[in-house]
Amino acid sequence: MSLDKKVLIVGGGLGGLTLANVLKHQGISYKVFERDSSPDNRNQGFSLSVHLCLPALKLGMDPIKYATLGEKAAVDRDHPRHANACLVDGNTGKRLFTFPSEGGTDVFRVNRERFRNWLLEDIDVEWNKRIDHYKVLDNKEGVQVIFTDGTSEHGSVLVGADGVHSQTYRQLIGPNEFDKTTTVHPVKILNCSYWIDSIFRREIEETLSFSHMMGSASSSEEAKHSICLFVSLLDHDITKKEKPYEMLWSVSCMDEDEPTFETDQERLKQAKDWIQKSGFKGLLNRLVLETPEDVKVTPLQVTERLPHPKMDTLRGDPVVLIGDSIHKMSQFKGVGANHAILDACLLGAELTQVHKGEKTLDEAIDIYYKEMLPRGRKAVEESHQAVEIMHASRAQINGFISAMANAKE
Repeated sequence: MSLDKKVLIVGGGLGGLTLANVLKHQGISYKVFERDSSPDNRNQGFSLSVHLCLPALKLGMDPIKYATLGEKAAVDRDHPRHANACLVDGNTGKRLFTFPSEGGTDVFRVNRERFRNWLLEDIDVEWNKRIDHYKVLDNKEGVQVIFTDGTSEHGSVLVGADGVHSQTYRQLIGPNEFDKTTTVHPVKILNCSYWIDSIFRREIEETLSFSHMMGSASSSEEAKHSICLFVSLLDHDITKKEKPYEMLWSVSCMDEDEPTFETDQERLKQAKDWIQKSGFKGLLNRLVLETPEDVKVTPLQVTERLPHPKMDTLRGDPVVLIGDSIHKMSQFKGVGANHAILDACLLGAELTQVHKGEKTLDEAIDIYYKEMLPRGRKAVEESHQAVEIMHASRAQINGFISAMANAKE
């Protein structure tokens, strides 16, 4: 079958919007349905690095729009390609490794909200649309999506880009199997951002990193687990004369006995306690301990999902999945959004060939899954391992660092 009707994309996150951009550039009819009532209905998260997906994104979307990515979405739009990361020894405050990203390298550190808004530009989205279920049409000549408000839409193919709670995936493999593949990691995470002055910012740049950094610290050599701290530039606003830099910190703890608090003040105290008790030193310690008392501190739950084994052979229906809906991973390796965007670009390329009559939809979906499923499984597993490594004992972390050092030589 050809794409004689619209491609229906359920989910207006990074993956769904990327696919819409690719399809639009190729002249393929599409429509995005997003459950949020508006683009600014909820917080879109903090910041992320886009890297492994960029060659495919550059190839798949409008080159004129792609050329504006840095100036519109980077955390520091004056220096959009400054995305170097570093690993820090939390107990000494010293930088261990820098992972450079300079010059023409395809890497951007982006503000997630601005990045999504950039993807949203000139894209057809219908807001406040939550999928209830779908029906495959007779002879599999398309699909009907039924929404919770009673409306429906017909299309050639349904793309489930509806995230970790994907109703599309739940229906496709069944609710029991869906629940089996979805797990919650015990790690506890607290996120916060606030604005700092240029002097403090310059110290961070010169001592640690221009962009983002991660470190671990533990109370002693014998401690079973370490506390992990991730820090990143989130925004640079020259109109804020006294404090023009917004910094994000994200502190995480593996202790299941740690309580969960309801107020920002209690969460901030808990985060500061974690930093102090684990022995963080230097600028990372200072950034957290100097956090103002009136900030918002957001708890974060890490949900993980490996693609179900059924997906290796489940074919035939005009329904396909991308991003977190099928491979949800922890953020500790920094690749989740990259894989969602890469999924969208590769699926978009396959659908373009269907649109041109070069292959069938069944062939396109099969080729897409044969590449995506092993890649997605590997990314979920490696991201899970990254959580364990960054919260391991001091000796285990030192062993990991030594292995990295040997690999760099």
